[in-house]
Amino acid sequence: MQGRNYRCGHGGWGHPGLYKTAPVNIEETEEGYKLYLYAPAMAKEYISITTQNDVLSIQYKAENENAGTHFTRREYRPGEIQRVFELRGKVDTDKIKATYAEGILTIDLPKTEAAKKPSHEVPLG
Repeated sequence: MQGRNYRCGHGGWGHPGLYKTAPVNIEETEEGYKLYLYAPAMAKEYISITTQNDVLSIQYKAENENAGTHFTRREYRPGEIQRVFELRGKVDTDKIKATYAEGILTIDLPKTEAAKKPSHEVPLG
């Protein structure tokens, strides 16, 4: 799996109104991949996970959650997140499952049968 970040402008966690990158860990097992996206304080109803043309897209776009709120200090700004991952034929897209709990979006990406084949050593003659 190969990840790509799409951001408008300079982006990053500190620039409100622009796409933010969210840290991701990807674990590989014999049966598939587990993608863990760190995304605290996101409302589930604004998370979108789609696959098209062997590409996994994760987007978050919330409405103005803090309209009318006066902050005396603000270190975290909600905003838009977009992450895109090329699946390269390794994931059975019909069996993808996702959960969101305690600020972590977890996506289970089962491998295709072709991707499950173990590697083997080729003898050198």
